[in-house]
Amino acid sequence: MQTFDAVAFGAFRAVGVADAALYKEPGGTAEVPCTVLLDENVEQFTPDDVAPISTTIDRVTLQLAEISPRAGGVVSIDATGRRLKLFQKIRGDESIEQWEVTRA
Repeated sequence: MQTFDAVAFGAFRAVGVADAALYKEPGGTAEVPCTVLLDENVEQFTPDDVAPISTTIDRVTLQLAEISPRAGGVVSIDATGRRLKLFQKIRGDESIEQWEVTRA
């Protein structure tokens, strides 16, 4: 799965859908190169609500072969300089994780 995701992320980056970035773990000083898929203003519904109301979030998808993301880590997107703090893990598998992010 990691091999497939690495190829997919590379293709996404080549066409401008994914971005080169740097990841810094919480309390760390070293920045590790990574590739990020940024989705902005994603509508999020809570499944337990009787009358679901959507909220919007920004989220990133990260490859576990590149980094080991943790809450509080910061992703800096190379092209824009935008800094995003990992707030809450949304989902993941053995290859990728999606995180809700806030401004760092």
